[in-house]
Amino acid sequence: MSRFLTHLLLLPTHVSLCLLSLLYWTVVYGTAGLTACLVLIRILWSGFWDPYGTFQWTVRKRPPACLRDPALGKHAYLYGRSSGLRFHYVTKGDNKKPLILFLHGFPENWYSWRYQMVEFSSCYHTVALDLRGCGGSEAPSRLEDYSLESLLYDIRDTIDELGHTSCVLVGHDWGGMLAWHFALERPDMVHRLVIMNAPHPASWLDAVLRRPSQLLRSGQVCFFQLPFLPEIALSLEDFKLVRSLLCGGRVGIRNRAKRLTEAQLEGYLYYLSQPGALTTSLNYYRSLLSNTLYKHQDVAVNSMLIWGEEDSILVEGMSGGTRPYVRGPVVVHTIPDCSHWVQQDQPETVNELLWHFLQDRDIKSNHTADGLITSSSASDWAWNGASNNLWQ
Repeated sequence: MSRFLTHLLLLPTHVSLCLLSLLYWTVVYGTAGLTACLVLIRILWSGFWDPYGTFQWTVRKRPPACLRDPALGKHAYLYGRSSGLRFHYVTKGDNKKPLILFLHGFPENWYSWRYQMVEFSSCYHTVALDLRGCGGSEAPSRLEDYSLESLLYDIRDTIDELGHTSCVLVGHDWGGMLAWHFALERPDMVHRLVIMNAPHPASWLDAVLRRPSQLLRSGQVCFFQLPFLPEIALSLEDFKLVRSLLCGGRVGIRNRAKRLTEAQLEGYLYYLSQPGALTTSLNYYRSLLSNTLYKHQDVAVNSMLIWGEEDSILVEGMSGGTRPYVRGPVVVHTIPDCSHWVQQDQPETVNELLWHFLQDRDIKSNHTADGLITSSSASDWAWNGASNNLWQ
């Protein structure tokens, strides 16, 4: 009898969750369908006027010089204990110093962290990882190989294989989403958490359900849920859409001094042009989006969120909406006139904010300066022995 009453009392909750899930996926796939129609119209129009140029792309045979620049660090490989996969990473700095682990997003690879690798290698063991399926890391083809559990094991194994027990975890875009989840699951392995233009999973869900119309701004995220068509669309005209994402006037890097040169752009296109590379990269969206429902746990580690104010890819308001889901000390910075590609668009500002966060300067004072909207709260530096030596 008591069991029946328990199920009866929980029935409204189960019904609400089912309705919430139905609404969420209706919005996601509705947006995906609308975006797909617009993309198909564009493909047909371009193909009609220039069929050869439209349905043409080149597989790059040799990595560009920017990926081989020794000033950015040393290339190395490790094997994940859980998966057996081989992961490529670039490392710079003394491996006996505290670890900063950088996680990239789409359509990037380790190279997106080049400014931070050089900046922080004097005081930290800096590592920019190519996530599974990306860059020079091994790329399993099945969608189930990109489950959230597997991806989090990759991060844990990387920290272990590098000889550390914890790290400063820094993530951007889907790397930021992974960093949020890892901090939720393994707070003991995250000394500090830095997220760049990636909402807390629960914040993403709240923003979408409160104002579904804003999901149109994130149409690409929904579009990538579809099979085959996103890969075709991204490849056309020799990866024109990828070029537009990184360099376009609406969504690309806004800082003229930091806009990608053709040679730097090839640092991303080299990997993405390889057979199957787009599918393995898009599998992150196809896997991670399904893990946003009901993930309302609070993050307990010291956290900083950096958000490019002119982000045209993610839904507006997600940065501030993250705050209720961080139980530990949190500081939020919004950088004006900065795109989604924040660590490449405004590297000097991002590096300064990182230094302040790591040195506790953000924690000791609340301030608003130079358009940087800052909120702080008290915290303690867990690596007392390490930090005492870093700044002397």
